[in-house]
Amino acid sequence: MPHFARLPLHMDQQPDSPSDVPAPSADSGGERRHQDRRKLERVSVRGLLAVLLASFAIAIAGLALWQAARGGRALGQIRDQQAQLITDNARLRSELESQSRRIDANMTRLEELGNLAPRLSELADSLEQLRERTESAERSWANAEARYLLDIANRRLTLERDWVSALAALEAADERLQSLKDPSLNPIRRTLAAEIQDLRSISQPDIAGIVSRLASAEETAAFLPVLGAIQENYSPDRPVAGSPPGLARAWQVIRASLVGMISVRRIGEDAVELVSIEQQSVRREHLQLLLFAARLAALRADQNGYQTNLDAARLWLEKMFDPTDARVASLRQELAVLEKTPITPPLPDISQSLRQLQAHDARVRGRT
Repeated sequence: MPHFARLPLHMDQQPDSPSDVPAPSADSGGERRHQDRRKLERVSVRGLLAVLLASFAIAIAGLALWQAARGGRALGQIRDQQAQLITDNARLRSELESQSRRIDANMTRLEELGNLAPRLSELADSLEQLRERTESAERSWANAEARYLLDIANRRLTLERDWVSALAALEAADERLQSLKDPSLNPIRRTLAAEIQDLRSISQPDIAGIVSRLASAEETAAFLPVLGAIQENYSPDRPVAGSPPGLARAWQVIRASLVGMISVRRIGEDAVELVSIEQQSVRREHLQLLLFAARLAALRADQNGYQTNLDAARLWLEKMFDPTDARVASLRQELAVLEKTPITPPLPDISQSLRQLQAHDARVRGRT
């Protein structure tokens, strides 16, 4: 503002003394005001320009300060990153040194292992030979077990008709052959699988029902009427009332006794011998024993013994007991039905797998 105050004075070129100023007039006064107004306008324009320039300078200064502050922050971040990079570089160098030491140690170990390679090769060969010998012994043992189990299964089924034990032996033999993992045994295993299926398809007879029916027949046999049995209400002839006394009566008693001791009868084909109570018990017990033997044969799955005892019981029943009795006729029909009931189903042939395994073993021994 002092600079602007001096500008009018300099531009107007005021006189140094009042004597140089001309006398004012009316025209000169208006022109003077006009010049003063123009001076004021120029002063205002210059002041406005100065303010604008100052504002612009302040804005540029603020921008410069902001850029400087931003640059300072960026520089600080760069310095932090540089410090982190230096730290990471030092850590990587340390790791590289550690890895280098490990590599050196591993190279040393590799050299030592390289020196052990011939010994390892010899040890591997020894282990391979030992494994072959061990596996050969195990294979031979497993093969022998399978052959033995197949033989046991055939013996159980053929001699004892024990198809349950034979099935267990066949399944165990199949497990032994499976453990060998030999493709040449596949045909034998297929035959063995068919034999196992045949044994599993055997229908088990109702042994419990047959035994129960035989036990009931034994109880019935204890009360069957025997042919020639003396009736329980039988009583010998007694002397007739009013017989003569004395010696005549004695003679009559002796004569009746002799007639009872000696009798003459006509014996025909249908004549039946009289039996005592003891003989009746013996005949009933004999029938019960035959039925009991048939029951034991059924429990043992002895088809021959079962058929033989039932046939003997049926013949004994027809020969020694009253055929007109309803209980005897019912028991005879029951025995006829039981005779036709098999207690042992037909058994399949399971010897094919054993023969195939024996032939396979013979071929293997021939090649060796």
